[in-house]
Amino acid sequence: MVIRQLKGCGRMAGMCLAVGMVLVACSQSSNDKPEEVVQEDVIRTDSRPNIIFIFTDDHGYADLGAQGVVDDIKTPHLDAMAAEGVRMLDGYVTAPQCTPSRAALMSGRYQQRFGVDDNAYTPFPLSQATLAERLSEAGYKTGMVGKWHLEIDGNSAIWYREEYAPGATDTFDTQRIPKAEKVKYYPDRRGFQDIFFGYADRYRATFDLSGKSFSSARTVRDKRFRVDVTSDAAVTFIDRHRRDPFFLYVAYYAPHVPLEATDEYLSRFPEDMPERRRYGLAMLAAIDDGVGRIMARLRNYGLDDDTIVFFISDNGAPLAKSKEDVLPVSTGGFVWDGSLNEPWLGEKGMLSEGAIRVPYVVSWPGHLPAGLAYSQPVTSLDAPATAAALAQIDTSDLDGVNLIPYLNDANKVMDRALYWRFWRQSAVRQGPWKYLRVGNQREYLFDLESEQHENENLLAQNPDVAARLRQSLTTWAETLKLPGVPIVAPGVTERDLYDFHFTDDGS
Repeated sequence: MVIRQLKGCGRMAGMCLAVGMVLVACSQSSNDKPEEVVQEDVIRTDSRPNIIFIFTDDHGYADLGAQGVVDDIKTPHLDAMAAEGVRMLDGYVTAPQCTPSRAALMSGRYQQRFGVDDNAYTPFPLSQATLAERLSEAGYKTGMVGKWHLEIDGNSAIWYREEYAPGATDTFDTQRIPKAEKVKYYPDRRGFQDIFFGYADRYRATFDLSGKSFSSARTVRDKRFRVDVTSDAAVTFIDRHRRDPFFLYVAYYAPHVPLEATDEYLSRFPEDMPERRRYGLAMLAAIDDGVGRIMARLRNYGLDDDTIVFFISDNGAPLAKSKEDVLPVSTGGFVWDGSLNEPWLGEKGMLSEGAIRVPYVVSWPGHLPAGLAYSQPVTSLDAPATAAALAQIDTSDLDGVNLIPYLNDANKVMDRALYWRFWRQSAVRQGPWKYLRVGNQREYLFDLESEQHENENLLAQNPDVAARLRQSLTTWAETLKLPGVPIVAPGVTERDLYDFHFTDDGS
């Protein structure tokens, strides 16, 4: 039996009632909603840590209070996570778009190695193992809640013509793909034992939010604010598997458009700002509350020092160039989502820093130095590589590194290059230098440790550095499923974005 005391429980509000191993207290979350507090000293029998990935959606670098870039963001729980853990100053993702970035996180490999170059290459191929499959085989309980974006969807025309119906000439239509084929690509078929997968209103779930298991995956309708639903599912998974070694992937569909928020989050921000900014901040506040609930659940079970948590955004914010305050806020498509990428240049869809350098925090109390601001370049690929190493499974085919030895030794240096290829752009970073190419029209070399950053093209002054990085990028690109560095005219969208954010001389 669990006794719940909710808001208004009077003089007993500060007292905990013991019921077996569970303590339940009257409590309120930071958004003034009654929140059940469950406490239990969980006795673990597995020495390997639990693993949580929290992935936000189109969340720019500036929008984390701990970054100190803007003063209107309110992320106290994430700031506390950074203060107790490690904040990556140079934290990158592998793509400036949703699907390829998620494919890398779920595989631990550059997504171009198995052909998921951009959103047009859904679904995630069945031939590529996921981290969840590996961890499940190693005895972990695995769960996924929120946005997947690796399934068959409206972008899957290439898959349809090349994999499903080779030689087909008819127009691709997801409605004509049998459900039996679609479910092969859902997260519950890709290594996740528990799922609450969906974007808004309708979710494919193997459990309900009270913790009850379904006999098989079914559709659950929940029309509440999508961020809160994902947070509810995340803490429910922890409740269900607190005694097991677990891997939980929390994929918030926010602050991605269409923007939405409830009054309880909007009320935290003044109305005298662009409405899209206000809604973006409100969605990020909801994510922050969700992270706070997840971290509190771990503490209440005594699992905080037995759980490593990665918080990363999938890419930078879309600015639609000028951050126009398009109304209504429910407008989707190529519009600003209210988030900001400062101090970096560019936006989603580019390989400039504003698109690929993102909020990135790692927490593992007692195992990592608290409050460390880590300045070596790291990538989202390092999250699955670290997770696999901690789970004591093979990492030989993964492209990231186990971060733990580096984060615990300030003198240990990563001597490696990080690579990107997206649309007709390609880039490489090694040390302070970043080489960026945009088709056959633009070529840049930046010193990212200089004050000028991407505001000064140093290609002409450092031809030897540029040549070395260009060759390194070319060699890497030849190993990909679709080999090579694109040296053709950039697409219209690319050209438009680079024309807006960069001058002809590269500044």
